[in-house]
Amino acid sequence: MGASDLPSPKPGTARCHGTPYSDMIAADSKDVPDILATDRYRYLGDEDLSVDRYVGKEHFKLEAERMWPKVWQMACRLEEIPYTGDYVVYEILDFSVIVVRTGEHQIKAYHNSCLHRGRQLVTENGNSRAFTCPYHGFSWNIDGTSRYIPCEWDFPHLKDRDMQLPEVRLDIWQGFVFINFDDDAISLSEYLSPLDKEFARWDLGGCTKIVHVAKIVRANWKVVSEAFMESFHAMQTHPQIAPFTADTNARYDILGDHTNANIAPMGEPSPFIYKSVNEKPSDQDILDTLTSLSGRVTSEDKLMLPAGQSVRAFMAESSRQSFREEDGHDYSERCDAEMLDALVFNVFPNFSPWGGFPPNVVYRWRPNGWDVDSTVMEVMMLKRNPINGEELPVADIRWLDEDQDWASAEEVGALGPIFDQDMANLCHVQKGMKASYRKKVSLANYQEVRVRHFHQIMDRYLFDN
Repeated sequence: MGASDLPSPKPGTARCHGTPYSDMIAADSKDVPDILATDRYRYLGDEDLSVDRYVGKEHFKLEAERMWPKVWQMACRLEEIPYTGDYVVYEILDFSVIVVRTGEHQIKAYHNSCLHRGRQLVTENGNSRAFTCPYHGFSWNIDGTSRYIPCEWDFPHLKDRDMQLPEVRLDIWQGFVFINFDDDAISLSEYLSPLDKEFARWDLGGCTKIVHVAKIVRANWKVVSEAFMESFHAMQTHPQIAPFTADTNARYDILGDHTNANIAPMGEPSPFIYKSVNEKPSDQDILDTLTSLSGRVTSEDKLMLPAGQSVRAFMAESSRQSFREEDGHDYSERCDAEMLDALVFNVFPNFSPWGGFPPNVVYRWRPNGWDVDSTVMEVMMLKRNPINGEELPVADIRWLDEDQDWASAEEVGALGPIFDQDMANLCHVQKGMKASYRKKVSLANYQEVRVRHFHQIMDRYLFDN
């Protein structure tokens, strides 16, 4: 039988040479949780996408009309509003919402609009026992009840009206406060499925937001978010991480109707820096680059890999010990993968929390107002609360100017230069799409399946009645 007679592999099942992630999981020094042990890839087709999805005003308008009003969106963290009266303003497109702690165990969200002449009640985060409109002085208690109507004698017609501030649907997951403008939407738990089970192990609710940096990026919000949905670009865009990151051997999982994952393994080199097993860097070389360039380890002395131990097992054990020394939690039974790898989950449309136990990164992307070509990108980092009860300082948002690099935000650490490499692509992606002759975008079957999944979810909101 000739080569042309061989059966074709199932689309998307081919993988790059090098160590498969399944082999890394099989070699893990601890029991591996199901979310990491099970490959959940699904072939979702190979059709091209129209560039109008990214540059077209009509598509942007459809998102505004049919998607954003109906999806669950992360508005803030609980630790941002720890005391009664603390509130956060969340805005997207024309929507403006006040998320406020109304009691020790109660949080509410209101449309940020005065019921008199419509002015925004508040324009920035703060603390108050009432929301008083700066225009005429109409005022509401934080529980939403009417507090004061100036010249009430002139508004007799309001006596029979409901003057309670209209609420926005709200729910909480792993310390994140979510809002949804659609009262008929499915529950947050169903929307996030199956992440409830998986993230319970990692307990992001027991963390504090210690970093929050934001920046305007000159590209469509989907262009920006999709740069963080695959590791395929790392070999060209981030060559410095190739010696210790198996970029094209990352795993891509389709999890639920609104969720997927990209698992990027650490402690293994990119297949693109060697052609055969004989050319693969030595384990000590991998360890040297991992410790010097990843930003995960700080040591004045050169770390030597013990004989017979893998880089992944050695680095995972080092992390278990250092994390326990820092916060007092027991990591002894946590597997190598969740101590080392970038476990990047995506919740449609614009929320991406990292799993595992390194300081957890969280991404959020939003349209910058009604500008099709502009995005608000936010990077947060969560740190586990020490077991001794010590309180960690909650980070306020830090805005970078457009001419400031991410690397200038020292709090994001080694990720800063990596983000800057990403940013160097994105505005040119936006411009290149507009200049495209084909007016199409082609996607890989496997490595860009999360991008395809993202657009298939969006299509359900935009086009399914």
